Amino acid sequence: MMDGPLPDLTLPVDARLLRRAEEAAPLDWPRLADYLAKKGLMLDEAWTPRQFAGGYGNLNYLIRAGGLWAVLRRPPFGPIPKGANDMAREYKALSVLAPVWPLAPRALHFAEDAKVIGAPFLISEFRAGLPLHGVRPLGPDMTEAQARSLSELQCDVLVALHGLDIERIGATRLGRMDGFAARSLRGWVARLDGGALPPPPAAGQLVSWLKRRTPRDARRALIHNDFKLDNVLVDPETLAPRAVLDWDMATLGAPLFDLATLLTYWAAGDDPAPLRAINLTHSMAPGAMSRRALVERYFTAAGFDHPTDEDDMRFFLALAFAKLGVVCMQLYSRFLEDPKANARNEKFGAAVSGAFELGLAAAGRELL
Repeated sequence: MMDGPLPDLTLPVDARLLRRAEEAAPLDWPRLADYLAKKGLMLDEAWTPRQFAGGYGNLNYLIRAGGLWAVLRRPPFGPIPKGANDMAREYKALSVLAPVWPLAPRALHFAEDAKVIGAPFLISEFRAGLPLHGVRPLGPDMTEAQARSLSELQCDVLVALHGLDIERIGATRLGRMDGFAARSLRGWVARLDGGALPPPPAAGQLVSWLKRRTPRDARRALIHNDFKLDNVLVDPETLAPRAVLDWDMATLGAPLFDLATLLTYWAAGDDPAPLRAINLTHSMAPGAMSRRALVERYFTAAGFDHPTDEDDMRFFLALAFAKLGVVCMQLYSRFLEDPKANARNEKFGAAVSGAFELGLAAAGRELL
C-alpha cells in the first residue's frame, strides 16, 4: 500500500499523439527502472511508458520519473549515420541552453552505456504544448491571422536563438567556430555517397554547384541544425511558443542554415507533388507567409544587411535541400530493408528527386 496521496496520472498530452501499446517499439523497462534507481531517479511503476507517434528518427517515450512527467529519447534501431541521433550532443546542448533560454527543456539524465536499453539515451523535462503537425494544426477553423502568427513565430524563435551570446552562455564547447559550411557539405556528401541507393542525376549537379560556391565563415551562432515546423510546441490558446525540441544535431555554425532548413519544410503550392506529400505543414494554409517573406522578416530582425547575405542564403538553402534529399533516401532505404516495419517510409522514395531539384532551383535563384 502506498503512503500519501496518489499521483495525478491524468494524461498530459492528447492521446492521439501517443502510439497504442501494441504498436510501440519495446524497451526493457524493468532494466531501465533498476538502472535509474541506482542513479537516484525512480521510474514510477504506476505509469506504463507510452511512445510518441510522431517522428521518423529518434524514439521518444512519455514516462514518469521521480513523480514528474518526462521524455526518454534514444536513437532508432539499426545503423546510425555518423553524427546523427546524438544523445550526448543533445544533453550538452540542453545543459547549456536550459538555464538561459526558456524554450529549451531541462536535461535530467544522460546514459552513454548502450547496455541499459540498447543505445545511449537521454531523459529530459516534459513540456506540454501543441505540436505544429498538419496543414491546420489549430483545427479546421484555423484563421488566416493565426496561420500568419504561426509563420512569424517560427522566424522569431530562430532570431532569438541566434541572438544568444555564445561565449557568455558557455556554448563554445558545443562545436567548432570555423569551417561550418565546408564541413556540413562534406558530411552530407559523404552520406549521399555512402547510401544504399543510387542518387538521382540532380544530386550530382547540385553537389557540383555547392562545391564551387561554398562560402567562407561569416556570421556564427548556436544553431539547432535541424529546425523544422514540428519541433516547436505552442500554447494552443495564445500561440506563444512553449518549447523547441530535438537538439541532437545542435552545434555552432551559420544561422542561415537553420532558416534554410525551415524553408525546405515550408511547402509551397508549386513544389513537386511527392515533396508536398511529406510536408503537410501550415505553410500551405491560407494566410501563411511565403518562403521569401520569411527570409525578409528574418533578415530585418537579425540585422542581415550585408551584400553577401543573399548569396549565403542561396547556398544554404541549396545545401538544406540536398540534406533533405539525403534524409529522404535514408528513410526510403529503411522501407526497402523492412517494408512491413517501415511502411510509412515508402512515400519518401518519390520525394527524393524533388528535393534535389528544388536545391537546383534555389541555386539558380528560382525559389526565392
